[in-house]
Amino acid sequence: MQRARDIAIGEIDELLASAARLRADLRAKEVAYRRMARQLQRGVDIDQAMSDAGAHTARRELTEALDEFEHSRHRTRLAVTRAGLDEGMTIGQIGRAWGFSRQLAAR
Repeated sequence: MQRARDIAIGEIDELLASAARLRADLRAKEVAYRRMARQLQRGVDIDQAMSDAGAHTARRELTEALDEFEHSRHRTRLAVTRAGLDEGMTIGQIGRAWGFSRQLAAR
């Protein structure tokens, strides 16, 4: 029982770290996209503005950061669900606690 709880705590810690990385990446991409918007307002060609802002890299990196966060969130949800089951919660209680259906919790 304690092992499942410890795993859940570790996954929550990793989720928090992933959220911090995502926030930092979002801030950096916001700067890049603002730069692109300013250039477009000044009449710079879209191709040049996108290139100067690193739009290709920004899009890929942001997609990767979002995927990492979603993966971490999923692992956390599974670990906390396992810990809840170990502590005697029902699938229905777990679903209600997460705010989704019992059927989704059972999956």
